[in-house]
Formats: sequence, structure tokens, C-alpha cells
Amino acid sequence: MRYWEGESTAVWERKWNVPYLEIHESLPSTNDRARELARERAIPFSVVIAEAQTAGKGRAGKRWDSPAGMGLWLSFLLTSRSQREPVLVPILAGLAVARAIEALCSGSEPKIKWPNDIELDGRKVAGILCEGEGTGTLVVGIGVNVRQAEEDFDRILQGRAISLEGAGYFVERGEFICALFSEVHRFLDPLPKFLDESLRREFECRDTLIGRMVSTDTGLQGRAMGISSDGALILEVDGILSAIRAGSVRVNSAQSKKQT
Repeated sequence: MRYWEGESTAVWERKWNVPYLEIHESLPSTNDRARELARERAIPFSVVIAEAQTAGKGRAGKRWDSPAGMGLWLSFLLTSRSQREPVLVPILAGLAVARAIEALCSGSEPKIKWPNDIELDGRKVAGILCEGEGTGTLVVGIGVNVRQAEEDFDRILQGRAISLEGAGYFVERGEFICALFSEVHRFLDPLPKFLDESLRREFECRDTLIGRMVSTDTGLQGRAMGISSDGALILEVDGILSAIRAGSVRVNSAQSKKQT
């Protein structure tokens, strides 16, 4: 597509401060297309957008529902110089998405569920999927539900997912990406080697898990105590702190509450 949301791709490249942009009517997965670009030696912050994905991906092989015109389905490339940085990227990208929502949705309070979900009103509004492509290259996929009504979601997602419009916020998609990439550049260009104290405090203010009893997908159970400087989730298990650097977690029960 040469034009999207009333402007040419060249105009959007300038507005978003990205070196290369592809916009497609439909793709199986923007992450997969971005990986192809990485193999073609595309430069960092090259961006792929699709109006619809036919095989959108979430974490752990889950499908990401990506209906045409209903959201923002995009991926971009990053260069990584250490093994530590990829652990931080979902955290930093999540902060960028949360800040973009706050900037355009007055009164909103976006939260982050470690490691890669952004929530509004306790329901998932956006997600992040980071994948490696060769040595030193990362593909960062971001999906944001923008226009879906409740009935537009798959039945299994109803009550668990929400869109910006479903939460009462109406935004222009191009304007949202402008706000998003302003924050992406702030957080990810260059990639930091660790989360400093201010970033950890900002994450803690948005953390939906801190103080709650959770279980990991490996069966470990404990109380979430925040995150470490390298982006790991800290669990207190029988009085001992453990760092979880991969996988996902779920809250043990609806009655589990944050500590006060």
C-alpha cells in the first residue's frame, strides 16, 4: 500500500522518524515479514504494518486475532549487542505502548502484566512479541486493539480483551503510531543494558502482578515482588526470591490482591 490513513508511506516515515516502512492490506504475520527484511539486511527501526494478519502470533504459539481495520498490527527491527538486552525489550516496548495510550487517551491508566501484556480496565488491550532473527537482530511485534466492540472478539476473548474504543477512547491510528514511536525511540534507541531506578519505578506503578500470588507456566508458585534491573520477574517462594526470565505467569485467583 502506498497510502494509509490518508497519507503516503513517505509522509508516515518522516512523521514516525523511521527509515523504512511497508504497509500491507494483509499478511500472515508482520513479524514474519520483518524477519525477511532482517535477512535482507534492512536497518534498525524498519517497520512493517498490516491492515489484517491471517496468522498473527502471540506468545507460546498462541494466535493473535488481527481483524482488518480494527487495530494496529506492526513489527519493527532492532539491533541487539548483548544477551541481556532481549530480556528488557518487551518491558521497554510495553512502557512505550502504555505511554502512547496515556498521551492520547486522557484519563486512561494503562497497566502492564509481565512480560508483554498491556491492560486497560483489567483487560488486555495490547501485546508484544519479540523474536530473534540471526545474530544481533530482534523483531519486535506490537498489536493494539483499537476499534473492536465486545462482539468483534472471539468468544474465548470476550470479557478478557478490550479495544481503545471499547474503553471509550477514540484515536487516529497514524497519530497513535506517532506517539508510540516517539516513546520507542526514547526507550530503545539505543537499547540500555539494564533498567535504571526510574524505569523500574515507572514499571512498578503500572505492574498488575506486584504483591499477587502467581504461578509460572513451569508450575512455580509465589508472590510477585516486582522486576529486577535485567527485566526478570522476582518471585518470593517460601521466603526465597527467585528470578523468572522466560515464560509467562497467571494470577492464582480472583481474590489475590496487591499488598498494601
